[in-house]
Amino acid sequence: MTDQLPDVERDMPRVILAQRVIDKILRGALLYPEPETGEALIGLVVPQEGRSEPDIYVLDTIGPGEDAVREWGMFEQGNDYQADVFNWLHNNWEAFRELRRPSYGSALAAKWDVPLMHVGDWHKQPGDMVEPSTGDAQTAHRMISDSETPVTHLVAPIVTMYRLVESESLDTAASGDAVDDVNDEDESARDQPSESSSELSSETSPESVDEEIVMSDAMPKESARAIIKALPDDGWIVRMDFWYMSKRIRHFIELQPVVWPDDRLPRLPSVAWHLEHPHRFDQERDLLRENDYVIDVVRWDADGKPPYEICFSVYKPGSEHVIILVTAVDYPAQQPALRVAPLVNVSEDEDVFEKLYQASKPVMMTQMPEWDWDSKRTLVELVWHVEKTLDKGDGV
Repeated sequence: MTDQLPDVERDMPRVILAQRVIDKILRGALLYPEPETGEALIGLVVPQEGRSEPDIYVLDTIGPGEDAVREWGMFEQGNDYQADVFNWLHNNWEAFRELRRPSYGSALAAKWDVPLMHVGDWHKQPGDMVEPSTGDAQTAHRMISDSETPVTHLVAPIVTMYRLVESESLDTAASGDAVDDVNDEDESARDQPSESSSELSSETSPESVDEEIVMSDAMPKESARAIIKALPDDGWIVRMDFWYMSKRIRHFIELQPVVWPDDRLPRLPSVAWHLEHPHRFDQERDLLRENDYVIDVVRWDADGKPPYEICFSVYKPGSEHVIILVTAVDYPAQQPALRVAPLVNVSEDEDVFEKLYQASKPVMMTQMPEWDWDSKRTLVELVWHVEKTLDKGDGV
């Protein structure tokens, strides 16, 4: 794919994908080669003067939660995990926009000063179904027609997969009893490159296609707009056909996307650990509760810049203090920062955690644990240490 935007008609959209999006689609499809699967697409919708449809930049994907249902011919996203991740990314993106806005010195930099949006979904379909189904079209139409949602443009890549076999396997099969009567003409024809193999090589980069690989499953008529990737090490050809619907174009149309290197497009903030590793979060929370602590978990800007931190306020009934643990997005890679707050009075219109944080003081380095932090340590161990420090009256 070229790095330049395509010259398309003014009433057609232009869709640009980061290379990471293609990579994640391939990984997602290979993880579930038999059942259907898919992910949400998130990016930026940038209106263009003089054009009826915008430029859509697809920056990343969000996978479904653990409750996703994957079966042959059916895929359901599951619980609210995708919405939680999108909200995290959206809130951080807005913080980045606010932080960067005063420094914009060119139209190119200001180009990305638009909201982060859900811009569609990709999903894998069984067999050779390279077009959206009737159900897909109905779902998309409902989404763009819903006045309560901001979705006005939908990119809908359809992924299909086809098995690869090595030519050596074919030769072995041809030498068996079932084909002993093959004639010389058949032998010479078998040694010639197949039509499908030749066509596939023209659609994919030469480096990604082994000359000794041919396709065993019949691929439907190829489209010059599809992205086709031969993956010999995995034994598959993955095909991606891109479709689009909007409030103005109220039916699916096929389009040809452009793929750009990741460094040409904005990178989204990392997903916080409580979403990326929900089991770890559940374990940490449960350990605190099992030890009779009352806890509250909030998203907080502890250092004045995004991404946000995930903070725990921890209180033991009867204590005169509240312990605050500030975890970075990559916890437990980093040890949390520790703070101690006195009990505070809060009126109905005040935020409890905000008032606690404002009244808190950081635990001094001399009062930090002597043991080294590693990923096997837990939040409750830090709380126990701070409590011992407080009991000694060390002036935290």
